[in-house]
Amino acid sequence: MHIDPVGVLVNFVAIILSLTVHEFAHAKVADHMGDPTPARHGRLNLNPLTLIRAHPFGALLMPLIGALNGFLIGWAATPVNPRLVRRQYTLRQADFWISIAGPLSNVLLALLCALTLHLTDPALLGAELGKLLRPVHHLSAVMVLTNVFLALFNLIPVPPFDGFSVLASAAPRELRWAVQFIEERANLLILFVFFFGGRLLSPLIFTLAHLLIDLGELLLSPLHALLSL
Repeated sequence: MHIDPVGVLVNFVAIILSLTVHEFAHAKVADHMGDPTPARHGRLNLNPLTLIRAHPFGALLMPLIGALNGFLIGWAATPVNPRLVRRQYTLRQADFWISIAGPLSNVLLALLCALTLHLTDPALLGAELGKLLRPVHHLSAVMVLTNVFLALFNLIPVPPFDGFSVLASAAPRELRWAVQFIEERANLLILFVFFFGGRLLSPLIFTLAHLLIDLGELLLSPLHALLSL
């Protein structure tokens, strides 16, 4: 089997950086709302080594195996306790915002990488500078896809994904039965997600990634017009 060392490195770095931002977002929002748990565990930083030390299997070994085999995989968790937030927030509000913070951070990072992708385009920079920044261009493209992947997967409303906490905290009382139904069948549902989730979500992942890239191009169009003068 032929292994592309550069491709492996780019895929590995992309998933590690994206996981780090995702978990930092959970920690930062929890801390902002008054929960001291992330700070006590030293999680209020963007150092990937913090995540790797806490989750060597999910944040190091599995991303490396995935990168070697050409697919994205990785996971981690941030210690938070929504019950410890300041009293101005309800438990459901705290649970919702702490949970949604991770996927939202991935969407924002994907957009930032889409902008970087266009800013490092050899057609914009010229051959020499474009060649120099080609690794950044390549990493940016993979980061867009990786972060859309993480955002969508984590929004699946099945435990232990963030989407379940979002659903549980936002669902009205009339739909609590549905939350309980999902929770009681979590093991079966997570197996379904593991085997079929990637295949089912792939079209949506690629569609959203392309939309973000197009949005990045639109946002940078004034700059392109200025440089073409």
